[in-house]
Amino acid sequence: MQIRDTITITDSLSSRFIVFEREQAITSIKVLPVDSLWNTSIITQSHIGNIKETPTGESYLDSSLIVFFIIITLFFFKEILNTLPTILKSVFSHKEHVWIEERLSASTQRNITALIAAIFFPIFLTITIGDTVSAYSGIPSWLQFVFALGLVIVYWIFKSLVLIFLGWVTKNKQTFNLIGKIGYNHLIMAVIFSTPLLISRFFIPEIEFSLFYKILIYCIVSIYMLYLIRVYQTIISNRFSHIFYILYLCTVELLPIALLANFLLSY
Repeated sequence: MQIRDTITITDSLSSRFIVFEREQAITSIKVLPVDSLWNTSIITQSHIGNIKETPTGESYLDSSLIVFFIIITLFFFKEILNTLPTILKSVFSHKEHVWIEERLSASTQRNITALIAAIFFPIFLTITIGDTVSAYSGIPSWLQFVFALGLVIVYWIFKSLVLIFLGWVTKNKQTFNLIGKIGYNHLIMAVIFSTPLLISRFFIPEIEFSLFYKILIYCIVSIYMLYLIRVYQTIISNRFSHIFYILYLCTVELLPIALLANFLLSY
């Protein structure tokens, strides 16, 4: 449309009006809300030429989780340091698991380390792959952490109750108590061998998400298979039959994992 601009030139003798006409396209003006003045997100550059927007709340959550884990690790550093050599030896020997339970100080330090290891996976999985999971599912990182931590607690309680029940039924509490503590040892093993992979996520951010979680799953599955071998050795050495081991394997170990996998895949 045409726009008329008028310029007025005034002097002591006369007043003259000069009119200019020009073409101007009408464009719509987008009015932003007032709260856009204080945006609640921060911009970070993840790759060259790519800009990644990270919500401030999630950044605070990641920082808080890291600080919390560092504090509890430093507070129980002595217990962790004393436990790690024994756990590494138990990778190659079933007798090492029995040795830990025969010494009160070693078992106590191992229990503390196992508790920290149980917290490790929810924290660092949220930090390393929480953003990617949020992009695929829309679930915020804090909710992922709560879900993962709740899952660990529920499984821990379930497994403890089942082992207590089996010990009461078979009147052999010591065997199933040992199986539970062997599970603690392999949980710590899983943390030891997966930590380098999780840390690499910070130093090699361009690593593909699919490759990252596949390697992580392979690592954890390998440790779990070793755990099942140690359970087999424990059950057979205490004069239980192979049929009993198969029933235990199907009902106590594999069934909960199958149900969880079915739930996650269906979601």
